[in-house]
Amino acid sequence: MEILAYIYYIVTTVRNSLYDKGIFKIKKVDDVEVICVGNITVGGTGKTPAVQHFTKKLKEKGKKVAIVSRGYRGKRKRDPLLVSDGREIFASPEESGDEPYLHAINARVPVIVGKNRYKACFYAKKHFDIDTIILDDGFQHRKLKRNRDVVLIDATNPFGGKALLPKGTLREDLKRGLKRASEFIITKSDLASEKEVETIKKYLRRYQKNISVAKHGVSALCDLKGNMKPLFWIKGKRVLLFSGLANPLNFEKTVISLEPEYIERVDFMDHHHFKKKDFQNIEKRAEIMNADYIITTEKDLVKLPRDFNLSDTYVLKIEFTMIEDNILK
Repeated sequence: MEILAYIYYIVTTVRNSLYDKGIFKIKKVDDVEVICVGNITVGGTGKTPAVQHFTKKLKEKGKKVAIVSRGYRGKRKRDPLLVSDGREIFASPEESGDEPYLHAINARVPVIVGKNRYKACFYAKKHFDIDTIILDDGFQHRKLKRNRDVVLIDATNPFGGKALLPKGTLREDLKRGLKRASEFIITKSDLASEKEVETIKKYLRRYQKNISVAKHGVSALCDLKGNMKPLFWIKGKRVLLFSGLANPLNFEKTVISLEPEYIERVDFMDHHHFKKKDFQNIEKRAEIMNADYIITTEKDLVKLPRDFNLSDTYVLKIEFTMIEDNILK
């Protein structure tokens, strides 16, 4: 692990240095403000609800917004791929990837995915009358010029153990990455203590960037058809959770805030696409523990097959809320 992490450090550091020195060229999309919402660790910082939050706020200010994403693990034949024009969805979750598909459902703006983010942004500019692009998870994608790099810091695991992949979860050298950011948002603050959040702030202040704080609170409990259910249903009940997340423990902590009597989890790999045998295992586990409810996430909901049919299964929706807003205007 140590040797692999060191090799990863050398590769990412050299690559970033070549971009910083202008040896590797950076492309700019003219007449469009590009705002990148990213992180320095692998997964789990809450980018999806954050992107949707900023999209909503920018639309309220009269901005014409599109979302561009890599479309991680999307199996598409065209690249870039139009996921949605803001009114109609043209791609499946399997083609687009789960996060872009969620953006298409919730954000109601054009959503484009592409491995080459410059081409995807240029596509958005060419085909839609936009003035702002939110780049979802593109902090390490140096080929594209952006106006702002908003870096999310997960309060429950802020700096990836201060070790690069695969030893830790850092995507690049911590100090260099934080120095390159425009501003920081400490996310999931409701899942950490005030002392822990203050410790993170203290560490980030050395970079002299704006620091905001956000929480990821429960907004709703819904059945699989989207019908709202009372959150108090969970109190005192036996609950089985299933998800394909980078950090399923945070999902569990969120459900614990609803005061169930007992919780068990069935965890899958991040971005997992569910199969019939997965649901057989979930159903068996629910029977063994005598679960009152089975709960999953909105991100996992879009990956469930249309014929999915497990009784007493619900979706927990999470809302991104700024509680200390120092975002650059």
